[in-house]
Amino acid sequence: MSQKEWQRCLQQQLEPVLTAAVSGVGLSTYTDMPFGIFLYPPEDEWELRQALRDLVVRLANAGKTVQRLSMAQLLEQSIEAAGLTIEEIAQGEADMGITMVRDTIRDVLSGKAAGSTPLDELVAEAVDRSKPTTSHIVFLERVGALFDLLRPSALLDNLYRPYERRENKEDQTPKVTHPLVLFYPGQRDGPAGLRFMDEAEADHNYRPKLFA
Repeated sequence: MSQKEWQRCLQQQLEPVLTAAVSGVGLSTYTDMPFGIFLYPPEDEWELRQALRDLVVRLANAGKTVQRLSMAQLLEQSIEAAGLTIEEIAQGEADMGITMVRDTIRDVLSGKAAGSTPLDELVAEAVDRSKPTTSHIVFLERVGALFDLLRPSALLDNLYRPYERRENKEDQTPKVTHPLVLFYPGQRDGPAGLRFMDEAEADHNYRPKLFA
């Protein structure tokens, strides 16, 4: 069976960058923002997961460690941290409609809701900071769970920003400094746009390097 374009990209473009001596160098044109975006068709989600399992093994053989973070799990964690349950969300959708529930979840993910923690902070707190930034790589997967709730571009921008609640206000270190790859289910829209899940309005606000 012939390889799909994203499979070739994974092996021929992304993998060599990640196996380099310092994994974050080729991920972005911004030296202090070692984030990359890997584009793949949403319908190939299961194939991608298998490909990533194989990639993790090859990276381990190259002396790298990979931390795979599921955005679906972190989404659920964010909701629960705000004192809500998935069952309550489902019941709220039935009682009040999807629009109000969606707006509530958006407030939770942004940290605007009472008792909530912004999703980017949950991601940052999950990253194993004890690992060296030269060889420890973070994969953000199952990003499609955020569809119509949070744009991936906003998530990456927030991960690049420092914590607002630091005691030392002069510390402008980004929340995440490890090499990070966000696996983006969608398609291109023009020379610089991306359409999340092939449905959302094109987003042109991406600064990390695109692997597609």
